[in-house]
Amino acid sequence: MSDPRVLERFWEMGADAGWTGIEDAVAAAEQLVGKAIRVREESFLADEPVCGFVATLEHQHLVMISPTPSPTFRAFVIGHELGHVLHGHQESAPQAAAIRALIPDLPQYKVERALARGLFENEYERQAELFADRLAQLIRGHRERPSPFRGVFG
Repeated sequence: MSDPRVLERFWEMGADAGWTGIEDAVAAAEQLVGKAIRVREESFLADEPVCGFVATLEHQHLVMISPTPSPTFRAFVIGHELGHVLHGHQESAPQAAAIRALIPDLPQYKVERALARGLFENEYERQAELFADRLAQLIRGHRERPSPFRGVFG
């Protein structure tokens, strides 16, 4: 699991810099984890029950998200995946190890996708979702005009 100081520093950086977009958060997360974070829209995810996932590779974290016309939803999905990275969920992999033992030739991204199917029954998913909520609030708070999301939900 991640050092809580990394999360504290992330939130401090966001408040101090006045982030207005998800790109600011991704750049800060890269700096804090010392590894590139690449975001890619992947069409194969359009037919999957998950909106995105993160694959931790040797030199980068690869965030793959389902294509969406909504910049607000896109930012939220990326924020959720950043939550996994900054909480260090990839470092605690007993579930992944169990799946790998049963099906050793299964690609890592499919292991991670399978783990995500439990969604909010899983503490990791709850943490990532709360992280994305807080990040959306921070970004929204630094914008000069309200987001379209706020117009719908108040």
